[in-house]
Order: sequence, then structure tokens, then C-alpha cells
Amino acid sequence: MRFETLILDFDGTLADTKNSIILTVRETLKYLNLPLANEEEIKKRIGLPLKTTFQDIAGLEGDNLENAIKEYRLRYDKISFETVTLFPGVRNTLEFFHGKGIKLGVASSKGKDSLALLLEHLEIASLFSFIGGEQDVSNKKPAPDIVNLAIKKLHATNSKSLVIGDTIYDIQMGRNAGCATCAVTYGNNTFEELNNSSPNFIVNEFPELLNVQT
Repeated sequence: MRFETLILDFDGTLADTKNSIILTVRETLKYLNLPLANEEEIKKRIGLPLKTTFQDIAGLEGDNLENAIKEYRLRYDKISFETVTLFPGVRNTLEFFHGKGIKLGVASSKGKDSLALLLEHLEIASLFSFIGGEQDVSNKKPAPDIVNLAIKKLHATNSKSLVIGDTIYDIQMGRNAGCATCAVTYGNNTFEELNNSSPNFIVNEFPELLNVQT
């Protein structure tokens, strides 16, 4: 195997969460009597911290911003359980890597509690030795902090780790950590956007990671 450790984004990489995020953001804005954001404006911020999303689409700051994040999290778990699904081939491919002794970690901008619940709900939590969410580091994507934390917790090395994600922020994060990077094209950024971010590898389907690793 080429890499000893795989560090994966969640939204748009392991699971199709686009509808759950768009619905929850819009439900939150509606509850707060704020203008509903355009779906495309929300979509292009998937993968960034909630703080950044609500700052950008609603101009919120301070207590209003913290309240929006709180209201979002109150709504997200119910909506996500009804709408989130794994992308094709994710479970089988992860099980293969896990069986080969490859260390697996999740590095997400999602709230850690929601992330852990979804991984359990999707029946893949046991495959990961590290699960990192928004609260685990101060500096968010594309800063390398959560990747570096994953590598530390997994007793891995940066040069033998591959960061996998569907957005330019994931690729930048991996590069900033000194890791190899792999973009998946079926998530929230286009092939052109991802290609311009110069990942080491690009795959169109999750099981194609098997080719990257051999």
C-alpha cells in the first residue's frame, strides 16, 4: 500500500450531505426571520465552518452568529438522519483498507457530536481510529491543524498520509500539512475547481482510491 494513513473529509466525500446542509441552513434562517439564502450560495460553502457560512450568507456577527450556529445544530441531526447517505462503494472500500491495517481518520468542519452520530448511523464509525470535528482545533480548514491532530493521534507521519476531500479547502488543508492529496469529483466542487487546486490524485468514484493505493 502506498500510504499508511488515509485522512478523509466527511461532507461530499464519504456521504452525500448537500441536501441536509442546505435544508438546515434555510430552516435556521427562516426561524431567525432572515432572508433565505440561495442554494448555490450555501452549496459553495459546504466544507467550511458554520461560522464562516453564516457570516458570508447572512452577515451575522457576535451573539447573532453564535445563536444561528446553535439553532442550526438543534435542527441538523433530525434532518440529516432522514437525508444523508453514503456514496456508492464507500463502506466496502473503507472495510478493505481497514482490513489491510491502513489507519483511517475523519477530518471534518462538521460539529463533532453530529459527526459522531452520523458515522454511527451510517454504520462506519468503528472503521475510524480518529474522528475530528469543528471543536477540535482553533484554526479551521484550509489550515492544517486538524490533519496534524489526526496524524498525531494516529501515530502516523505526514509524508505517508493521504488527505482525501471534495473541495479545494480539503486539498489546501492537506497540502498545508505536508501530505499528499486526493480530490473526489462527485462532491461539492467541480472537476475544474479541484484540478486548479493541484491535488496529487483525482478520482471520480470512491472505490478508485484502491488504484491510488497500489
